[in-house]
Amino acid sequence: MNTIKIAFIDLDVSIRAQVLSDKAPSTSEAFMKLLEYPIPSMARHAMYTGKEISIQLPVEACQETALHNPNKENLTCFPQPGDILYTFMPAYAWGGVPTPIYDFGLFYGRDARTFFPAGWLPGNLFARVVEKDLEELEEIGKIIHVKGQQRLLLELE
Repeated sequence: MNTIKIAFIDLDVSIRAQVLSDKAPSTSEAFMKLLEYPIPSMARHAMYTGKEISIQLPVEACQETALHNPNKENLTCFPQPGDILYTFMPAYAWGGVPTPIYDFGLFYGRDARTFFPAGWLPGNLFARVVEKDLEELEEIGKIIHVKGQQRLLLELE
């Protein structure tokens, strides 16, 4: 089983997620390749989707991979607590941003939905936080919501 470790550096806590290779094979494989080297990023609270921690992946790490314009797999607009969605937006698609957006969405609570000002945008559900880390994830989400962005490291375990 493939496991992603999400280490919140500023909070000194890590959570783990199981990759759903059987449900989203090409997205899962692309993430396994991407995380051969740890990826630093920032965790921010999402604005439109509800209880989501949004993690933007570096353009230079993703643009020449299968994460650029990925296959649609295991799509959902209604993620559950612990679900991890991958969403790609090409350059200029989101508010005129001139670079593509590679979003790793970590959902920590109920009643989330992937509805944006431009409409519904389903994401590839490719991983899920392990059951024993769900309470910790919810606490992390609350902290980020109140205190703001936090540094993190994505890596394989």
